Amino acid sequence: MLTLVMAIDLAEAVEFADLMRASGEHAREHGARQTLAAAETLLRELHATLTGNSTSLLPAQRAQADSLLPALLELARRLDASQPQQALFAMVLAQALATSLLHQAKRGLQQEAGRNGFFSSNKSKIDACADCLACAIEVLRTHALGYSSLPPGFWQDCHRLYRYLLDGGWESKTAAGKNDTLGALYRQLLLLGVTASNRLDPARIECLVRLVREGGKHAQLLPLASAVDGNGFIVDLARDAAPRHSSIRGKPGQEHAQLLLGVHRVLQSWEEKSQATPQLDAAAQLEQQLILKLRQELVYPPQRRYLRLHSKGEEFVQLHATLDHCWQALQAASDDTPPPVAQMQVCNMSASGYLLRGQLPTMPLRSGELVLIRRPGRDPFLGVVRWINRHSPCGDTECGIEIVGKNPEAIQVKPVVTYATEQAQNAIRLAANARLNPQDVLVMYGKPYQALRQFEIHQPQGVLPVKATRLLLQTAYYQLINVRAERH
Repeated sequence: MLTLVMAIDLAEAVEFADLMRASGEHAREHGARQTLAAAETLLRELHATLTGNSTSLLPAQRAQADSLLPALLELARRLDASQPQQALFAMVLAQALATSLLHQAKRGLQQEAGRNGFFSSNKSKIDACADCLACAIEVLRTHALGYSSLPPGFWQDCHRLYRYLLDGGWESKTAAGKNDTLGALYRQLLLLGVTASNRLDPARIECLVRLVREGGKHAQLLPLASAVDGNGFIVDLARDAAPRHSSIRGKPGQEHAQLLLGVHRVLQSWEEKSQATPQLDAAAQLEQQLILKLRQELVYPPQRRYLRLHSKGEEFVQLHATLDHCWQALQAASDDTPPPVAQMQVCNMSASGYLLRGQLPTMPLRSGELVLIRRPGRDPFLGVVRWINRHSPCGDTECGIEIVGKNPEAIQVKPVVTYATEQAQNAIRLAANARLNPQDVLVMYGKPYQALRQFEIHQPQGVLPVKATRLLLQTAYYQLINVRAERH
């Protein structure tokens, strides 16, 4: 019924762990190092177990994986801002454990499905289905957080599982210890699959998962032919693919194999939740912003705004990621240790940016991350990552880059009103540009912007006082601030 070949390729996760070990970077916290070491040891054991004679996890391995998975997700969340490379390592380990648990759950369901007769029980089959769906949601969650492609056959197995529980008449059944019915779990899975999570930062992805788990039960799933409202997402049970918006019609399949996922009631439940939640803290504001974004994208999927020009021949660029590494690259002298750099192929270009493809195994690229790009014979420019798709831990990565300025300059900035002991911080300055920015732009960590706030730019020519005039762009990690020079 379900695919039991190890579509998971644990070998790639082991290879990634070897690359991280060779990089020499380790988590600074003792507890974080212990968690990563325990997960890496378990990963190597699972790889040896599942590629050897055994195709099943040992009970102790399953229990350890169950306890380590939430610990890795929490660790990746904590390290996202301070040590993004270690956060990426934690997420790759979490993906491997989540997919191993799904493999084990599918194996358990196969065994239960094969039991017929007097001693067979529908209850054990229902519990096994719920276990598979819960594990599938965790696989989807970890791959979303790691901006990674799902294992081949993932969606096909999920659709087969749904058909199996429909045949058993168990869609409205609830497994022991679970609050959601099997049908609700499947609809949550579908809803999470249609959201553009590779355009969100990790904090918003986790918020998205919470919203889907709360609102997914309100989604409707009806045969496409009998659906009254044609606005929704088409689920093709015969294809290894996530649902697609009804405005994107593919090759027609069998009528009974196509369903329509309606999201109107889901959006309504989110709106009611948003209105009932006061904006008391940053988390509530983030959730409300995300609900507005989801409402727009689920009803009107994003469309391309600019014409794409495919690159002629093979053109490559150098890419640095994170503000600190971009700053080091702009400051680097011949005797300095060069910051990490990746060679990326230009796939296409538009008026606003680039589509790049290349291998970035240990580079912590995230949605909202700052990058410095150098093209041979061209001026360097600064960009922001808009979306990412890692095809595998050690394979190719595709990313969309939005250009935010040319000829960046490494500087240091200090707010005028601050603590006496506070040091100037690394920042990047983008000089005023007639096409891109009419005023100078400061690119800084965190959220330092306040209207008319004063800063001091420390540069070789001396100290330049400036005043913030407008917040140009904000990501999860940085702010781009328009500034003007102060007159003495």
